[in-house]
Amino acid sequence: MNFIGYARTTINECDLDTQLSLLSTYGCDKIYQDTFKPAENNVNCSLLDSIVDDLKEDDTLVICRLNHLGKSTRQLTEFAHFFKKNHIHLVSLEEKIDTRGPEGPIYFKLMQGLAKMECELIKERTLIGLTNARKRGKIGGRPKIDMKVVHKIRQMYYDNHENVQVIASKCQVSIGTCYKYINLTEADIQQMNN
Repeated sequence: MNFIGYARTTINECDLDTQLSLLSTYGCDKIYQDTFKPAENNVNCSLLDSIVDDLKEDDTLVICRLNHLGKSTRQLTEFAHFFKKNHIHLVSLEEKIDTRGPEGPIYFKLMQGLAKMECELIKERTLIGLTNARKRGKIGGRPKIDMKVVHKIRQMYYDNHENVQVIASKCQVSIGTCYKYINLTEADIQQMNN
């Protein structure tokens, strides 16, 4: 059983010394340090991922605050699920979370509930947004392409032997859309006309 400390800076918190001191006082066998890197989408996850991958059954990951572990509730819940499944413990000093005790299963269950709630909230917000858009007369999804444009794409490609990039530019569609309609059979085109 090892106590592995993980300290990292955030956009708001640049000082690692306080975290390192707290983790050392707690009795961590080894302490890893990571720094906030804006160019790398806020967190360099490769170090944390490799630390988590190296944890063994009954090891304990010790952090000072939960936001040092995850960028989102979803990421925290993914870590919690991984820890529970692999019998790894988590200690967060500021929140006084210690999954080694009887409250450990409660914490993991709470994180599962939060993940489910977050998914439901995302789904609800999406549906509200779609409903409001429909009320304003907007319909989701890709707009249907006019058959005149389809015929123009095919004519430019097959009759005029133009480059697909040029066709996409002239018809104001994506290159993928051009290939989609270029590769259709005549039977498919007839079916679209009906």
